[in-house]
Amino acid sequence: MSNVEYCHPAASIDGVLIIAGPEVRKAGFWIRLAAWVVDLACLFLVTIALALAALITIYLGGQFGGEINDQVMALAGYSSTAIVMLSGVVYFTIFVGSCGQTPGKMLFRLKVVRADGQEMTYDGALLRSLFWMLSLLLFGIGFLMIAFTRQKRGLHDILAGTSVIRLQRSP
Repeated sequence: MSNVEYCHPAASIDGVLIIAGPEVRKAGFWIRLAAWVVDLACLFLVTIALALAALITIYLGGQFGGEINDQVMALAGYSSTAIVMLSGVVYFTIFVGSCGQTPGKMLFRLKVVRADGQEMTYDGALLRSLFWMLSLLLFGIGFLMIAFTRQKRGLHDILAGTSVIRLQRSP
């Protein structure tokens, strides 16, 4: 279990026992929100750097290639939006796909697992990330489901076949 702490891609958990075991606790709304805030801070730093690089490139391209007009400004806006959306999908897919944990989830000892108790895959993590965006587009209702369902699963968890569990402390 100590490998889980360091998010080693080959870290193992006891398969189905992690879901069906008596000591498994599903992570609730507030602790998941706290983990998400940590992830948002990490993602913000990366996204700002990427968006600034794109904006500077577009601006310099406008300077060297002619005037900066409405089309160049629209391109800058669309590029920034695409970077924000894609960086979130990539961030969550890579971390959850490799070990079931993002930095925020590591900090709060949470882990994303498949509903059948198996480790997450990159395909499953990508699917969950895309469904996460759907929960967001539905005005957050998909996230509020975590607080009001017995299984503590959001819309993205249900659609992707995942659960978020709390890991026990190592003795």
